[in-house]
Amino acid sequence: DLLFNNLATGLYLVAAISELAAPATFAATARWAYPVALIFLIADLICLVLDLGDPLRFHHMLRVFKPNSPMSLGTWCLVVFSLPATLAAALSLLPNGEMTLEWVRRAVLVLGLLPALACAAYKGVLLSTNAQPGWKDARWLGGYLTNAALVVGCAEMLALSVVTGQASAAVTLRSALELLLVLNLIPLGLLIANLWPTLVRTFTRTQLACTGMVTLGAGTLIPLGLLLVGDNSLLMLGAVGLILLGNLVIRFVLIKIPQAFSCP
Repeated sequence: DLLFNNLATGLYLVAAISELAAPATFAATARWAYPVALIFLIADLICLVLDLGDPLRFHHMLRVFKPNSPMSLGTWCLVVFSLPATLAAALSLLPNGEMTLEWVRRAVLVLGLLPALACAAYKGVLLSTNAQPGWKDARWLGGYLTNAALVVGCAEMLALSVVTGQASAAVTLRSALELLLVLNLIPLGLLIANLWPTLVRTFTRTQLACTGMVTLGAGTLIPLGLLLVGDNSLLMLGAVGLILLGNLVIRFVLIKIPQAFSCP
C-alpha cells in the first residue's frame, strides 16, 4: 500500500509538473505516465480495501467526512485524486491535435496536483499520529514519504523516457533524480533519528546493518553512482530498479516495527 501510493502519486506529480513546465520535452513521456500512475493507484486502492477487516464494508468510509481525522481526510483525498488521475489517463490515450482538448487535459493536470500531494503525505501523518510503538515517534514519516514519492516518481519517469526513446527528457530527469536522491537523505536521516531508540530495541545489529546496506547503499548510493557514470540506458534502468528495491525495504521495515516490537 505504501509503495503503490508513492508510485502513483509521485509519478503523477512529476509527470504533470514536468509537462506543464516544459511540454516540448516531457509531453511524450508524460502521456505514458498517467495510465501507469492510474494502474498503481488502482493497486493501492485494492490493497486498502483488502486490508480492512471486512472488505465489503469499504464504502462506509465514505459516509462521513472528518477533516481533523487523517484517515478520513486521506480517504477523501484518494477519492478526489482518482478523478483527475482517471481523466488524465483517458485523455492521454486520445490522439493529439485538437487545441481545446489539450487545454482541458492541462486543466485536469493542474486540478490533480494538490490531491496527489495530499495523498502522498497523509499516510505518514496517519501512522505517526497513532499509539503504535515506533510509529508514534516517527514525526518525520509524513515528510519522508512525501519526498520519497517524488524520488520514485522521478525514477519512474526516467525509466519511461528511456523505454520510449525520449533522450532529451531522460537527460533532464537523470539530473533531477540525482538531486532528489541527495535531498532525500535529509528526511530519511531525520526519520531514522526518530525511530532509532525503537529500532535498536527491536532489531539485532546484523538486521540493522543489512537493512542499512539495502536502503542506503543499494537504494541510494549505488543508484546515485550509476546515474553519475553516464547516460547509458542499462545503467539508468538499473539505478531505477535499485531505488524501487530500497524504497520497498524501507516500507517493509516501517510496517513491521510494531509487530517486531511486541515480540518477546
